[in-house]
Amino acid sequence: MAHLSITFCRQLARARREKGMTQSALAQAVACKQSAISMLESGQPEKLSQETVGKIAALLGVPLEPVPAGGAEAPAGSAGYCPNAACFSNIPYAVADALLFWPRPPAAAGRHCAYCGELLERQCPHCGAAVAGGACCPACGGALITNTLPPGTDPAAWAAQRRREIAEWRSLLS
Repeated sequence: MAHLSITFCRQLARARREKGMTQSALAQAVACKQSAISMLESGQPEKLSQETVGKIAALLGVPLEPVPAGGAEAPAGSAGYCPNAACFSNIPYAVADALLFWPRPPAAAGRHCAYCGELLERQCPHCGAAVAGGACCPACGGALITNTLPPGTDPAAWAAQRRREIAEWRSLLS
């Protein structure tokens, strides 16, 4: 069952939380291990059979997504982006007191970010549309990377400081 999109995996995690279930309770309900649920929710469904994923989706009320032919999640040539806001591949900037991140293309094509190891995202986390570049989805306008700043933090000041840290880090790599 290795060909589920990260968007679908996140939908399952969101549905589980909305139902007030723990990963352990869900695992017990579908007769698998909690660690397999954790891996599924983080976009690594390889440990679960298609039958178990079907049980999880049915229990949570999430319709199964069709498995793409050949296992491709996005059009050929789509490099993806790192969804981790803390990753140095994502350049923060503030717009009207909101923090957005401009994802840089990964250094090498693959499934994981070359900087932090996070599973690369190839679709919008909100609508599932293929992404082309930029901080927001061209289809729905949603931010691709979730702002993880604590409430009350000044986005402009934080973004400026973070860009300085990223520049320093990158200078060490050269």
